[in-house]
Amino acid sequence: MIRMGDLRYAVRMLAKSPGFSLAVAGLLALGIGANTAIFSALNALLLRQLPVRQPQQLIRLIQTVPRIGVTSIFTHDVYEALKHHADTLSTVFGDAEWPVAMDDPKPAEQVRVHVVTPEFFEALGVPALYGRTLSENDAKPDPGAPPAVLSYGFWQRRFAGDPHAVGRGITLRGHKFLVVGVMPRTFNGITADTAPDLRIPLRAFPLLHFDGSYRGNGIALELAARLKPGVTLEQARAQCFAIWHATFEEDLQRVPNITRAQIQTELSRGLQVESIERGVSILRDRFGLALQLLAGSSGLLLLLMCSNVAGLLLARTAARREEIAVRLALGATRARLIRQMLAESALLAGLGAAGGWLVATLSMPLLVRAMPAMRDRATTQLALALDVSPDMRVLLFAIVVSLATALLFGLAPALAASRVSLDGVLRGARSSRASRLRPALVVFQVALCTMLLAGAGLLVRSFQQLRNMDPGFDAGHAVTFTVYPGLSGYSQAQCDKLRLALLDRVRALPGVISAATASRAVMRGSGIKMSIRPEGQTVTDADFSNTSENMVSPEYFDTMGMRILAGRGFQDSDSVAKPARILINQTLAHQFFPGVDPVGRRLWNGVGTLYEIVGVVSDAKYRSLREPMTPTLYNVGSDDIFILIVRTRMRPVAIIQPVRHELAALDPALPFIEIHTLAEEVDSSAASEHLTATLASLFGLLAAVLAALGIYGLLAYSVAQRRREIGIRMAVGARPSDIARMIGRQALAMVAAGAVCGLVAAWELAPAIQSLLYGVAPTDGVSLGAAAAFVMVVSALGAAIPAGQATRVAPAAALRDERN
Repeated sequence: MIRMGDLRYAVRMLAKSPGFSLAVAGLLALGIGANTAIFSALNALLLRQLPVRQPQQLIRLIQTVPRIGVTSIFTHDVYEALKHHADTLSTVFGDAEWPVAMDDPKPAEQVRVHVVTPEFFEALGVPALYGRTLSENDAKPDPGAPPAVLSYGFWQRRFAGDPHAVGRGITLRGHKFLVVGVMPRTFNGITADTAPDLRIPLRAFPLLHFDGSYRGNGIALELAARLKPGVTLEQARAQCFAIWHATFEEDLQRVPNITRAQIQTELSRGLQVESIERGVSILRDRFGLALQLLAGSSGLLLLLMCSNVAGLLLARTAARREEIAVRLALGATRARLIRQMLAESALLAGLGAAGGWLVATLSMPLLVRAMPAMRDRATTQLALALDVSPDMRVLLFAIVVSLATALLFGLAPALAASRVSLDGVLRGARSSRASRLRPALVVFQVALCTMLLAGAGLLVRSFQQLRNMDPGFDAGHAVTFTVYPGLSGYSQAQCDKLRLALLDRVRALPGVISAATASRAVMRGSGIKMSIRPEGQTVTDADFSNTSENMVSPEYFDTMGMRILAGRGFQDSDSVAKPARILINQTLAHQFFPGVDPVGRRLWNGVGTLYEIVGVVSDAKYRSLREPMTPTLYNVGSDDIFILIVRTRMRPVAIIQPVRHELAALDPALPFIEIHTLAEEVDSSAASEHLTATLASLFGLLAAVLAALGIYGLLAYSVAQRRREIGIRMAVGARPSDIARMIGRQALAMVAAGAVCGLVAAWELAPAIQSLLYGVAPTDGVSLGAAAAFVMVVSALGAAIPAGQATRVAPAAALRDERN
């Protein structure tokens, strides 16, 4: 047990070497800080419970849909049936997302609104930060302005965190709403990393609906529930499935012209329940494995730092052998010496922990800001609301890491100090055990460094493969502008009129080469898909949601730099032709018409629309660079939301403001909801790979620097200890080059052993990160070879200075040195 007297003595000893103490504390701060920061993100995504009442009781109703994945979209009738008949559930609640134009306060913008059922806030049990939440009373008809509850992030952004925002009015799609509350920063509903801008009661949905109508089953809800005590997931699933099946089948039978086969297809998706104790997360699926990899890398980096510090402390212990011998001669026990050395290590670890907590606190906001934009299935950009603030788990992690660090780097020097021989010190003998341990630590450091560099090399090579890929369009000198007139109440005819007027005005701008519109933007996701089949063929389950649709203007392909491979492009008359004229991409042509010319052939979609193919266009990536090409059809037209693509001769950013002015001239209240250059869109699709590769590379480079320092420290200490030997060798005829080779061989043996061990470990562990790679094998020889070569170069730099010092030893001075 370390006593207060040991700590006071440790403070005095460390104060005598402030440079050494600060260097060690700084190294430990980097290691502990990196581990704490990565663990904070890991905790927020993978470990932390939702900050709501009894989160372990929460479940979500889900379905697995082919080509789409896990969804939670249920009719209002299913919600009502579960609410009244599921006795395994204490509460059923739900919400639905709806993008809406907020006209007031200015400036106007698109906001994400969640329409919630009356039980939503009561079920989660989180009170408002200011004002109140929505309740059952808000579900009742009321002639006044409907209530709205703001999320913390939206409140900060649009109301500057003003508590008096409660009671103010806002205007959504031309209708007044009253702000009645603001939620706490940590509250995201049932999600872990995203939050809507505001929430309104279900009864207010007709005010936001495009046609102003609302039927009880006309809204799709994401449903969640709270289990009754003692009920298992399987019991809840069985009862919920039975209720859903009966209710949904009744709903489907009321759909006009639906066939029995189509009903069975819909029912065959089934229903499952999943625990949402840790919340629903988009980032968890996208970054979960990458975070685990980075956590492992930061742990290896901390181990490397500990071994480096242990080597420094061993050298320091060797320099203090006379002091330790004197203390032994005066009666100090070996247990007391161990305790004293561990006190110094604990003090250094404490300083490192304090610095590490500061590093983690400063770096976490930077890490969150570096995360790429998230989008839902409709390609709408989502606001990140991930709470990475330290909690008790993170604090305990930092404490445990600090204590483990003190033990790891402090135990070996403490044991070495306890083994100091009084007779050996008087005779000038060296400690053979410490001499063997320090090279072993260097080998361990080089092995860890090689592993980290090999992993970083694989991730960097994978990112380079993505960056070098042809996306299927020309990303240079083009800008995309997203406009959503439908949110401001525009009819489809008004949207078309605005779109055509904006195209004419933008094409007349100086420097514009071409302009076009599309209903979908590249690199933002495949959007909502549909099912198609060639004429004369029947639809099978395998055809479900097999194709993406993009409604474009005739100039789209020229503006995007895409090629017409067969047939022709669009003409103005195609917008009114029957059957509808379409172009298809290569992937769709190969899927349905392998080996034949698809031009002139016809396709049906899942709702009975007939298309005629007039051309085939080159493939383009729409979801991300690493996703396979998606079967896509193009038709002439537009939706109530469209993307304006402008190709320019000037710098892309220079055209943004002129285009803004043209939209403002048509409608000053209508904003662009997103503006990006095409190059930025491409970069954002590989942003997660870029972030992972960058962090892994930083860890690898830091490991290389630490390994070089470890080699330098060992060889410098070795040269100092062997100064007399080197002097004798030079006195009897050894040349400086011979001395340099002797030191080089010592370094090469350690580096080669460490590099081989590191490469073997990297080879064995690399398959675990295969899903993070693209176009690169986990055992890629270039990456592994580059890692080994880089380690050799850095190690040579670390060995060069001690080797140079050894060649400059003067034989006469060395032989006169009584200490050697």
